[in-house]
Amino acid sequence: MLAVERLKSKKEISFVFDKGLSVSSFPIKLFYIKNKEAVKSSVAFTVGKKRIGLAVDRNLVKRRMREAFRLNCLGDDLFVGHSLVFVYLDAKINSLDQIVKGFNVVMERFNSKKK
Repeated sequence: MLAVERLKSKKEISFVFDKGLSVSSFPIKLFYIKNKEAVKSSVAFTVGKKRIGLAVDRNLVKRRMREAFRLNCLGDDLFVGHSLVFVYLDAKINSLDQIVKGFNVVMERFNSKKK
């Protein structure tokens, strides 16, 4: 089973944004970088304050993103050894189904770039 930790450090998140690679599929963009440790993965989910103003709505979108990640990504060992930051790009709140579709395409693109 994949060991996934939350990516909390501002320094680490900035490092992933600056040095990492990215793939996107609207409304999700993934920034990733290879970790030194091949056993664990670190994950962060962000929603821009300029895009969605209310904190309640941003938290709803982050919950949906975490659920889509849990449903689609935790079963595979696709992300083992990577630090990941998922960014929500849309200015409106999408349903879980639309977010899951975005996650599926991002996973395919990440897998094709990784090989």
